[in-house]
Amino acid sequence: MSERTVEDIRSELAAERQHLDDDLARLKSDVRSLALFMVVGLVVVGVVTWRLGRRKGAGAVWKLVK
Repeated sequence: MSERTVEDIRSELAAERQHLDDDLARLKSDVRSLALFMVVGLVVVGVVTWRLGRRKGAGAVWKLVK
């Protein structure tokens, strides 16, 4: 028979749940930061395309991507 009691198992599960909640909070924070950079990047691409015209703007964006 196992030496672990029900309370031991519950406390282990609660600790693991807390670690998962912390990881989820960090992941959500990272996704928000990444989304911000993506939006800024799209704005830059839009401004470059608008300022240089479609063909030249697309060429400028392609050079930036390379």
